Amino acid sequence: MKMFKLIFTSVFCAFYSASYAQSYTYSSYSTEAILFSQPTLNGTARITGLGGTNVSLGGDISSIGNNPAGLGFFNRSSWSVSSAMRLGLYESAPVNGENKRNASGFNWQLPNMGLAFHQAFDDNSGWVSGTFGVGYNQQSYFFNGINYQSTIAAGDGVVQDFVEYALAPFLDQNGDFLAYGTESAAEDAIFNDYYADLAFNAGLLNIYENTTTGNYEIDRYDYDPNGYLTTEVSRREIIVTSGGLTTVDLAYGANYKDKLYVGGALNINFLNYEVNRDLREIPNNALINSYTIEDNRILSGAGAGLTIGAIYKPISMLNLGLSYTTPSFMIIEERQTLTITPSGNQFREREIINEVPSYAFIKPQKVSLGATVFLSKYGFLTTDITYVDYTTARYRSSQGAFASDEITVDQELKPAINANIGAEARLGVFRLRAGYAYFQSPFDNEFIEDQYISDGNTSNDNESYTFQQDRSVISAGVGIIKNGFAFDAAVNIQNRNNAPIDAYSSGVLINSSSNISTLRVSIGKSF
Repeated sequence: MKMFKLIFTSVFCAFYSASYAQSYTYSSYSTEAILFSQPTLNGTARITGLGGTNVSLGGDISSIGNNPAGLGFFNRSSWSVSSAMRLGLYESAPVNGENKRNASGFNWQLPNMGLAFHQAFDDNSGWVSGTFGVGYNQQSYFFNGINYQSTIAAGDGVVQDFVEYALAPFLDQNGDFLAYGTESAAEDAIFNDYYADLAFNAGLLNIYENTTTGNYEIDRYDYDPNGYLTTEVSRREIIVTSGGLTTVDLAYGANYKDKLYVGGALNINFLNYEVNRDLREIPNNALINSYTIEDNRILSGAGAGLTIGAIYKPISMLNLGLSYTTPSFMIIEERQTLTITPSGNQFREREIINEVPSYAFIKPQKVSLGATVFLSKYGFLTTDITYVDYTTARYRSSQGAFASDEITVDQELKPAINANIGAEARLGVFRLRAGYAYFQSPFDNEFIEDQYISDGNTSNDNESYTFQQDRSVISAGVGIIKNGFAFDAAVNIQNRNNAPIDAYSSGVLINSSSNISTLRVSIGKSF
């Protein structure tokens, strides 16, 4: 049996090819492409306190993975370790604004550490020194949570719940039941679909003989000749994501006449992504009290890319920086465990484990420009601009992970420009920092609007289905530098909207937003 990739993250692909026109959501392919590619504030507490600016500054362990030319600014060897604690506050509600819910979560990680080994040159070539760095850097984190509830009313006589989602493969385009000549043929059809197989073995789908035609049909557990016994379903779901995309970086940067700094790095990427979904539905029939669907997906992957960069000092008070990161090619392994637990004597708990064949994800390239202006001994101002073309992201598999060899997301996504700005004030051994970061939304809302209009809609209701995912991060930090020892702390506050959720094509879209506060602490020492 050919295995197809089942993706159920913050957005669902509906079962039918026309699902976009029905639900007007973004596919999970595009959502995860952004998740695995979009940068967040990373590096030491010094850099995150400056709004993530690191292209033209240099002299920080963060340079190892972001712009290796910054290693050329080191004049001594150094090490640094960072710790981060995150608090998430989440809000979600259906697009009609009813049943608004709040939730929270806590997370702790070691997102950054590194060593820089400095070597001074004593020749007359103009090259002053070189520094080799090895670092571990969390480029992005997937810490997030959604908690929503809603009520689904009957549609066309059948409730749009998980059971109907599992039933969908056995209906034709007109909603009529497909006929099977034998009961075993109907069982084979069920076996060939993961969700139908899960629902059937739990007792939520049944095979019925059509006494008129003599054929067999697959229908819901609550089927009744006078009409389905369920007319309404209450739903509650908790979605928790965790993990991150980290790199182990091997970098080298050199200093030429204290004017030009160049460097390159090998970025070895490691992906760790876990999604836990806990969906509980309560139908209003006398057959069953409720059923719970637990969906656990774990993705792990590895790959590599290169970063090259340069920093130039036209005058002593100004740095100009440039860095380029090549597309990164990652091989991803995926495992999904689905468990359904109905409450009722005639129903059974069942579990399915789906081992998805390995597939490749191509992370888009990015290019960054930066500038830093030094204000004598009082501090500096620094800013970065980064361009990422998300339309070049690709999924590929020759092992049957997808229905085709390649999945593209260029229709749903667009290129995005991110901007960072930071400032540092120097007061003796003390440092005060502030920063701001803006991440432009890579989602192309025109795609959703076109799908809405192509489905024959003429009203302005499409505004309910489009959303803005522009993200902003406010930063503040402090630091102490004395006798080669550095202690830095920073607080970052990030607000973002999540892509709408349409669980199992119910037609009830859920909007959600996340407010994530991060406290990052770094210690380091020159030697």
